[in-house]
Amino acid sequence: MSGWDLINAYYSNRNFAQMEIDSFNQFIDKKLDEILLENRTITPKIEEVKIELDKIEVLKPRIVEADGSPRTNFLPMEARTRNRTYSGPIFLQMKLLRRDVEQDLRRAYIGELPIMLKSNRCWLEGKTEEELIDLGEDPKDFGGYFIINGSEKALMTQEVLASDRVLVSEQSQEKIIAEVISTKGAFKGRVRIIRNPDGVLNVTFPASPRKLKLFVLLKALGLGKSDDIIEAFGTRLEAQNDVLINLETLLVRSEKEALDKIGKYVAPGQVEDYRLRRAQEVIDAFLLPHIGQEPKDRLAKAYYLIMMANKAIERAHNLRQEDDKDHYANKRLELSGKLMEHLFRYAFKYFVKDLKFQIDRTVTRRRKLNISTIVRPGAVTERIRFAMSTGNWIGRATGVSKFMDRINYLSPLTDLRKVKSPLDKNRELYEARDVHGTHWGRLCAIETPDGPQCGLVKNLAMMAEVTTESEEAPVEKMLRDMGVKLK
Repeated sequence: MSGWDLINAYYSNRNFAQMEIDSFNQFIDKKLDEILLENRTITPKIEEVKIELDKIEVLKPRIVEADGSPRTNFLPMEARTRNRTYSGPIFLQMKLLRRDVEQDLRRAYIGELPIMLKSNRCWLEGKTEEELIDLGEDPKDFGGYFIINGSEKALMTQEVLASDRVLVSEQSQEKIIAEVISTKGAFKGRVRIIRNPDGVLNVTFPASPRKLKLFVLLKALGLGKSDDIIEAFGTRLEAQNDVLINLETLLVRSEKEALDKIGKYVAPGQVEDYRLRRAQEVIDAFLLPHIGQEPKDRLAKAYYLIMMANKAIERAHNLRQEDDKDHYANKRLELSGKLMEHLFRYAFKYFVKDLKFQIDRTVTRRRKLNISTIVRPGAVTERIRFAMSTGNWIGRATGVSKFMDRINYLSPLTDLRKVKSPLDKNRELYEARDVHGTHWGRLCAIETPDGPQCGLVKNLAMMAEVTTESEEAPVEKMLRDMGVKLK
């Protein structure tokens, strides 16, 4: 069997855009429920009023004609010819409570979500070539794109640094930095441990005091005894040396003193009780949120920070190499489903904010409060459609959605497999633009534009596949069942 026979066999039952479709299906089937869980209960300023959200669903595309009559069999070709958006309605189960008494329960229409062609919410899914021809479609079309106001739009895959992964780098003046991008829902917080040339360890995280000593934070997290900290760092001589240097410069003696030191920065001029409570809230919410955001997670955060500090100490003593940010093991590709998840989370947060405003306004004007009067479907629809029309995504990303080229068979293929780096195209960044050894078999070493985007916009190799996210819980359970124990 020749190589071409293998390639033909590979593509005979495989779609070029399948990974985009799988990613969008995962967004619809799993991620929408996760976003809903983040905003389960809505409590407006008006007391005694509460809204509980439950069960979100997206239906197949439909159209509402000018006379108000709905029609369900709304096909992609009709959306193209009539300059309409191929989108499905979003329904949300909402319960309105007043003084914990149910006032209204409704399956409310909250907006429209653009539907990816050939996804499990598209009318073309599972159709044979003959059926596709009858519906006016090209049977060789890959799908994996959207139709917005009659235009075909593809979302460009974004290349980002891996979240929740510790990377060690060396800065000028012999400073070693161990950093992690900790992600929880929409929040991304960069946590850094800086080892100075004299062995003193500092830590920064969102909302943290400047030049916060690591050992002060460890005390605040519950590692009160010096012996506990020494034991957690391990027996390696280099680590123990740094631990003793940091313990000598440590001016706080208890967890309360450590929390107060952080509290004086995050709540200056406040009474002690408030300062302590505010410091705990900041630690829980902004420090390593991927580990957890509850008081019970503080000790786990302390041990995670010690692991990061150990890596920085090892690098300072040449016991480990610097991490390569251009290595593809340290990168992740965000496909259409992940990009839609970011966008929908932003739009849904705005919807919740608008819902609170509508409730406050209705109650203030002494009008009857019910779900149909406070829900404004345009709040979600407009934000999603604007981003997909202009390509301006959240996180200040631009050019995320682009018109699909139909000049020839290869044009839409390259549009669906482009990978864009978020780095600034006006900076030199020679290393980031270079071909890296880990690109082999994953990215094309030749296909990249000329000019300022050179090396920042890349193309996936023809047989490269990007997998979708998988859940941690089943893997953890399997490891426990196999007898793997935590140290």
